[in-house]
Amino acid sequence: MSEPHTAPPAGLILLSHPEQRPITPLEAVQALPPSAMSLPRVTVEIDMADAAQQAIRSRDWSAAHRTLEQLFKDQLEPQLKQYPGYRVVYLGSSSIPLTLYLGARVHTWRQIEVIPHHHVHRTWGWHSEPGSPAARLAPMRLPTERDRTPGEAVIRVSTSHVVDPQMTRRVVPTPMVEIDIALEQPSEDAFSTPDEMQAVASAFRQALDVLGDQFTGVQRVHLFASVQPGMAFLLGAQISPTMHPAIQTYQYTRSQEQGTFHAPAILLNQPPPPERIPLTDEAIRRAQVDREQLAADLERMKGFATTASRISSSWLAQVLGPKEGTAGVAPHWTHLPTLGETPLHNASVDLDSRTVPDSFTFSQRGAWQLDDVWLDQLARRLADAPSRQQALRLLVLHEFAHRGPQALTRSSSREIGRFPKVLEEVDYQADVWAMLHEYALTSLHHPREAADVRAFFMNMVLIATNTMWAFDDSGPPPVEFQVRRLNRYLIWYWQYLLLERGAGAGRETPLDFVLGLLTHRPVIELAGPNVHTHDERVYFALDHAHLNIPELAIYHQGRLFRHGARADFSLTELMARVRARDGEGILSVLRSAFEQTVR
Repeated sequence: MSEPHTAPPAGLILLSHPEQRPITPLEAVQALPPSAMSLPRVTVEIDMADAAQQAIRSRDWSAAHRTLEQLFKDQLEPQLKQYPGYRVVYLGSSSIPLTLYLGARVHTWRQIEVIPHHHVHRTWGWHSEPGSPAARLAPMRLPTERDRTPGEAVIRVSTSHVVDPQMTRRVVPTPMVEIDIALEQPSEDAFSTPDEMQAVASAFRQALDVLGDQFTGVQRVHLFASVQPGMAFLLGAQISPTMHPAIQTYQYTRSQEQGTFHAPAILLNQPPPPERIPLTDEAIRRAQVDREQLAADLERMKGFATTASRISSSWLAQVLGPKEGTAGVAPHWTHLPTLGETPLHNASVDLDSRTVPDSFTFSQRGAWQLDDVWLDQLARRLADAPSRQQALRLLVLHEFAHRGPQALTRSSSREIGRFPKVLEEVDYQADVWAMLHEYALTSLHHPREAADVRAFFMNMVLIATNTMWAFDDSGPPPVEFQVRRLNRYLIWYWQYLLLERGAGAGRETPLDFVLGLLTHRPVIELAGPNVHTHDERVYFALDHAHLNIPELAIYHQGRLFRHGARADFSLTELMARVRARDGEGILSVLRSAFEQTVR
């Protein structure tokens, strides 16, 4: 520990952060210089070894991120507040992403010191080897121009090993700016004094300041750091939450399939979600009218359920009539509930609640609660009132299917995203169940609207997908998209194209043909975008530069079809349309693959 140039601290907070090398309280004290021995001190250990190793193995850093944040709040933050005059002394051997994050959380602390672990001596402390060169920074080239163009930047920091620019360009092929901060001779034990480490930290702060000041369009800095843990802690401490962009950290890793590569880890300095724009009086009035209309529709559903229960105990016979019954319907659909076997009869619409977490909910009292902002997003997708009314009916019918024998309630659905294949089938069955009930309700109350079966179901698919998009419309364009959710869109857009084609050859498309389509979920899957996980969910990166070998696979009528990029079919454009949340654009791209598959 160096003798600081600032005022002596009132005491020390010894912060141990073990992972690769445990450190005992005695070892931490013995690493202090004699001048610090008389200072009062407190010890804080943030042990992330198990969580860090799990994150490295799974490449899912979300759980480790949450654990570290909780440990910071429970163990370190109270000490920082209780002892504002104490200096933080970091002794750690944790992974780079976690150490960067911890340093960033301590960034406002005005006094930070690092005590490294020496690989040769196998001890904690500063060592100066006779004849070894000083840790000098190589010249750093900072850009002098200014550019407000939206984009991304790359910073490479090399103090223990050299970060290979070619490897980072596999991850970020076309950054606006690339900055290298490196020692002339990187090595594990390169540093022999705190000032040498501080020089690297200052260079990193300078690079971030330049990006924040001269490149105001930079939305994310990709930080590739091959550094010592203590160096990572100091780098994290330089990050300003107000002056600097978001910073994506990486873990250098390897796998049999991909060899060595940089895997995305924790996103630092993530901007807070945008503040809600106040709704207009007209939007608030429209939302209330939509709630009231849904309440009236619920009463009509109850009447239908009561009448239908006298016809048959089969939900298919109730919605299609005893004659149609199960014609063309796969046997595994027969187990779904009748409308009367769901919580419908005791359900109502809460006309007073206007702000609802997660956009909508079904309360313990059996009341549907709908958020004003989400209803406004739905109205932006579906401008006409009849379409919104159908959208809300489909939404609650879908949820009623979940709350029947499917038993997918708020409590049972916790962490359900861990099972994407199961949820994909559950959602699809609930979608079809809802659509067939909506068809029956419309046939009863407005028979002319349901007379053209093909047109009715095509329109219903568009209304259903626009309702799904309304949940995804908040915030800036997404940089990632959950694979399961994208599959749900692809499935329904493929069904739309099948309905659009209909029976073919100019023939009328009858109800049994539509049933045959709906009861067979399309098997369609996209590959090519980089895949990563967090919160035990799988996501596609939507950056077209991160595509590997893009392909769309469809299993149709016993045959496998694989569609790669070609002049009339662009998967890059498909991902761009997903990022833009453009359903019509997705349909347009898919139509080329459809025409080569369904002949």
